[in-house]
Amino acid sequence: MVSATSEAMDLASASDDSLARRAGADLEAFSELYRRYVCAVFRFIRSKTSNEKTAEDLTAQVFFKALRSADTFNGTGTYESWIFRIARNCLATWHRTRERGMAIHELPDPVDPGPTPSSSLIDQEKRGVVWNAVARLPVHQREAVVLRYVQECSIEEIADKTERSPGAVRVLLHRARQRLRKEYEGRLA
Repeated sequence: MVSATSEAMDLASASDDSLARRAGADLEAFSELYRRYVCAVFRFIRSKTSNEKTAEDLTAQVFFKALRSADTFNGTGTYESWIFRIARNCLATWHRTRERGMAIHELPDPVDPGPTPSSSLIDQEKRGVVWNAVARLPVHQREAVVLRYVQECSIEEIADKTERSPGAVRVLLHRARQRLRKEYEGRLA
């Protein structure tokens, strides 16, 4: 008889693909996939939504849809790219039902021992200018910037999540940086 502990260890060491093939009929396999990806999906969605509650709701929707359509995972790509495709689709649907546009809120302040109030205000204003400029980027450039600089994904991870080649991701990031640089320099002039 297999103990619950050894079964849990088997699930923890199983590949995403083997768990995904079982997830439609085995809730424990799906739970392991959920455990592996819930934080990354939440961070991705949170970076594209206006508040934490919305991000939590959308993350729950992503995993509900993943569970409901677990049998449709065919293994042609990675489970990670499949779940992030569902997340992007949920975000797109959410944005369509809301007003057009996306607000990207400022990132938390970095830990800085003792900044003066005026330097804090200047830094906050600069971040606001940058993130407002990011919010005006074309959707694909904005997505690449957020994945690279907020989610800290590698070029290859971004390529996998967005279903683009690494070269195309580099071009998107290059064009986004050029656009941001021009806009930022224009504001300082």
